[in-house]
Amino acid sequence: MAKRKTSTKNPAAETPKQTRDALPFFKKGRGKVASSWWNVTPSGDYATDWETGMAYAKAFLPLMTYNAGASDLGTIVSHMAIAGRDPSHVKAWRGIDDIALGFLNGIGGSLQSAIVGLSISTVAIESPGSDFGKKFVEVVKAGKILEPLRRGTLFHDPNALLLDAAAA
Repeated sequence: MAKRKTSTKNPAAETPKQTRDALPFFKKGRGKVASSWWNVTPSGDYATDWETGMAYAKAFLPLMTYNAGASDLGTIVSHMAIAGRDPSHVKAWRGIDDIALGFLNGIGGSLQSAIVGLSISTVAIESPGSDFGKKFVEVVKAGKILEPLRRGTLFHDPNALLLDAAAA
């Protein structure tokens, strides 16, 4: 039975690029070899592989705190679709269509909204005198807490943190 691939890279990376490079399933490209967002070798044992996938998901979550996190999720799934295929039968850079990519960016954006919501609610609890709690409740009651984030800065600065006041 194959063991889960573990990373000896720094788990407390400081930039999105360092966070990405520390992922146990990411393989940085060199020269003419493209980067792979899904460089894995299944063991063949369902339980082991499932646990590995859960660990990989946990390793990925810190990327969701950056603007590019939602699109990175789409790229990972696209590379999952390409993994194990004959490269001559795969489009140049994507294994899924634009609708699927949009769907995944929407899911990723909703996850980012949940991360931001948790952060705001924590601040509201720690600072009861602020208006964060009231504003947070308004967003929740309006049913907008899981609306995908639509930050205009994604393409301008995908490395910006979601809660960075300078980027907002």
